Amino acid sequence: MFDFLRGRLEDKETDRIVVEAQGVGYKISIPLSTYEKLPSLGTEVKIYTWVSASMYGKGNALYGFLTPQEREVFLILRSISKIGARGALEILSKISKSFADFRKAIVTRNTQVLTGLFGLTRKTADKLVLGLKDKIEILSFAGKERFVARNEQEITDAISGLVALGYKVSQAKEAVNSVCETIDKDAQAEEIIKQALKYL
Repeated sequence: MFDFLRGRLEDKETDRIVVEAQGVGYKISIPLSTYEKLPSLGTEVKIYTWVSASMYGKGNALYGFLTPQEREVFLILRSISKIGARGALEILSKISKSFADFRKAIVTRNTQVLTGLFGLTRKTADKLVLGLKDKIEILSFAGKERFVARNEQEITDAISGLVALGYKVSQAKEAVNSVCETIDKDAQAEEIIKQALKYL
């Protein structure tokens, strides 16, 4: 199995890209976190890859990530019972904006954060808590030095408050996540909402 692919970015969509390398175009499935960091079309790009044998004898599927860390998270998610490659990619897309908060939610078994902040279903949240409880510490993204403790209820309340003001859930989550990277970790929901409104 090859570790990465370097070539020209020929096409990109939110869930896939096409990379041309030595005259061959590789169609690669990607998470949203990779898509958001891609360069412009025609630019050289380096994609860390993983190959999965497709079901029913339909050949191989190629998955790609901009960093080895994203690939590492993907493989750990995929190792959980009944979460296949597609499911792992979807989950990775949802949790990639705040790996530190995801780590804390798993460690503290806080399914409310997993469903509220990351938009996961309760069934998926329970599955992740059970499947990752003994694996979370080996992930390179999960270093404690990068883990900022925060009152998760305040985050959930802030997102709910923005939604009540008419913003979409995706907009509210993005604004709150961005704000929480800069303000005091003990900030209350009211302050988070105030700063998020400036972001929006």
